[in-house]
Amino acid sequence: MNLNRAIIGPILSILFLVFFVYMISGVNWIFNNSFQAQSNDVLLGSVSNGVQNTVFENPTNTIGDIAVPVVTKKPSVDINAKAAISIENNLQDINKIIFDKNGSTQLPIASLTKLMTAVVVLDNYNLSDTCQVDEIADSKDSMKQDVKLGDKMSVKNFLEIMLIESSNKSAYALSEMIGEENFVKLMNQKAKTIGLKNTFFTDPTGLDSGDVSTAEDLAKLAEYILKNYPEISAVSQTKNLYISGFGNVTNTDELLGEIPEIICSKTGFTTAAKGCLLLVINNPKNNDYYINVILGADDRFSEMKKLFDWSSSACN
Repeated sequence: MNLNRAIIGPILSILFLVFFVYMISGVNWIFNNSFQAQSNDVLLGSVSNGVQNTVFENPTNTIGDIAVPVVTKKPSVDINAKAAISIENNLQDINKIIFDKNGSTQLPIASLTKLMTAVVVLDNYNLSDTCQVDEIADSKDSMKQDVKLGDKMSVKNFLEIMLIESSNKSAYALSEMIGEENFVKLMNQKAKTIGLKNTFFTDPTGLDSGDVSTAEDLAKLAEYILKNYPEISAVSQTKNLYISGFGNVTNTDELLGEIPEIICSKTGFTTAAKGCLLLVINNPKNNDYYINVILGADDRFSEMKKLFDWSSSACN
């Protein structure tokens, strides 16, 4: 009996010791794998509005022997508009969406329509030709300083007044040179040529809520203008212009001067469309551009400023 106890005792002690070591190893394995899974979840970050807003700094920090990333979250931006988009674009091989809210939603675009009007004018008219305001053009909503019935100027002058002051009368006067119906047809043909799949025009001003597009399409139109129509960019960013025989013209974009990097600008507003704004902003840090579009905003300028501030911070 004593011999059995002497033999069995050490054997049980050894078995217990083996079991204990096995349990410790198992717990350690479970902890390590669980921590790794949590780390992987952190590494995936979170995606908001098409932009990954998790940034990693000093990934070699450790707890014991385990590397732990230090995570700093970049807050998103709350844009109070029906649609908005911000794209970083170098006009060659970079076309990166930074922010997207309902970018593919078709909406009325008000006077952003006049960007396409300008494209059709430059495609089909000679800037030195004479244009005159007829009764149809004169019947449209006027701006503070606007053309009037019988006014005669060059196509170039009407184009400047239309883009800078967003003159509806100037847009109609230009379209009437070949007939409004023919002109609008050319606008829609050009939209198809550019590849604007959700864009349609019914008049050259945007007063009609049938003039519709998306933030995505308008960004594509802006890129097309930058590549092919430097005249539009140059005129649209002009804050004030004196036109001989007419007077001073002031840009409707309140952000000109506040954001000095603006190289292309167009405002829009109707009751149906609400506030609309397109800005192309130079980004010298990356030698490219931000193409920003706001549609359906109560305050287009404050919303655009928020979008610009956030986009430039997110990219630099």
